[in-house]
Amino acid sequence: MTQSRTVTTMSIGNKEVRALKQTSSEKWLPEKEKKITWGYFVSFLLLVIAAICLSLTPNARAADITLTPKIGLATGYEDNIMYSREEKVDSTIISAMPGLILNYDTLVSSAQMIADFDIAHYIDETDLDYVNQYYNAHGDYRVSNRWKIKAGFNFKKDTMLNSYLEETGRVVQRIDRLYTNPSAGFSYEISKTSSIDTDYRFEKIQYEKDLYQDYERHRLDVRYRHQLKSIQDTILVGPSFYHRENDLSDVDYASVDFGWLRNWDAITSTFATVGARYTNEKYNITGENRDGIGARARVELTRRGVSSTIEFHYYHDLATLADGTDVNVDNFRVIYDYLLTARIGAGINAHLVLSYKSSSSQNRDTQDNRYYFLEPYVYYQLTKNSALYLHYSYQNSSADLIDSVDPWERNKIWIEYRFEVPMKF
Repeated sequence: MTQSRTVTTMSIGNKEVRALKQTSSEKWLPEKEKKITWGYFVSFLLLVIAAICLSLTPNARAADITLTPKIGLATGYEDNIMYSREEKVDSTIISAMPGLILNYDTLVSSAQMIADFDIAHYIDETDLDYVNQYYNAHGDYRVSNRWKIKAGFNFKKDTMLNSYLEETGRVVQRIDRLYTNPSAGFSYEISKTSSIDTDYRFEKIQYEKDLYQDYERHRLDVRYRHQLKSIQDTILVGPSFYHRENDLSDVDYASVDFGWLRNWDAITSTFATVGARYTNEKYNITGENRDGIGARARVELTRRGVSSTIEFHYYHDLATLADGTDVNVDNFRVIYDYLLTARIGAGINAHLVLSYKSSSSQNRDTQDNRYYFLEPYVYYQLTKNSALYLHYSYQNSSADLIDSVDPWERNKIWIEYRFEVPMKF
């Protein structure tokens, strides 16, 4: 299959730059593919081995160590694998989702490592089979009564119709994307109620084909935290900085944020931040600089009860698209789960993403976009460690913020068996 392309002219200042514009997500482009390295998997594997070796030392005997192997087995039907407007490809799908969780806790340190795989086989379209990989590791160590250090590593390898779609709401080609995110930081307790936290993160995005713009981002967050006399409330204030670079442009970003964290009770908490941001973008082709101002915000609500769980997440900030440009993103997510009886439960995952130009002077070819996702499900708890799920999902995208006469749509229905075995050492 081939995909149509058009060459567009992008205005930057008083100059015009020719750019390749993707007209739809229907088909594959004969672009040069990049070699996907497995070094990140090896690095994560070494971290797991190091953690296991550490758990065998005498100092670890007082630690609380839990190793949880898990697996999900699923089969179902998907009606639009390529998430296309035309020439839709459907198939029965068989999936396996193995994973491993390692938790390590002592009085002065803690660590968690998670590895998840999503292995899919399409009965009628075997050339579209995939293996998605997700790794996450983070930990902290209390050096003294006041100082604590922390580090983390996050890696994703999946198609552009997975995590990229969830982050930006944009429909693009179904090719692999690599996301690498090591991080480090420290915190210093000024007093029993006040502290300073510093976090550094490096993000590297790589696309399988040269059609899209790889980029790197360095980010630094500094926060002053103070717990109020109510004990339930904590306020936060501090700056954030990042530098993002790709072949199209370099962006310097600075913001000042104010936040509020409240623990309403033992099962309910809220977190909110709001801030103002300033950006300076330098275009590599023309040398032009463009300044921009805007807002950033985040709101989170979590309630975990005995019979129900609800989570609400929202953030507003800039996101970098596959074509190398930055857009505003409003990202909403709701997760609700309710236990109807001792064994039967139901829930829904809902996701809405609005993405639009970051300024009125931005390239006119940058379109607004709306994406939403709905996934209701029911389940039956077979045993303490296993359950049977029935899922249905619906995805809808349009090239505007309200509605479109010709949206992208995708339906999927599947049944899934989940099993896990927590083992304490």
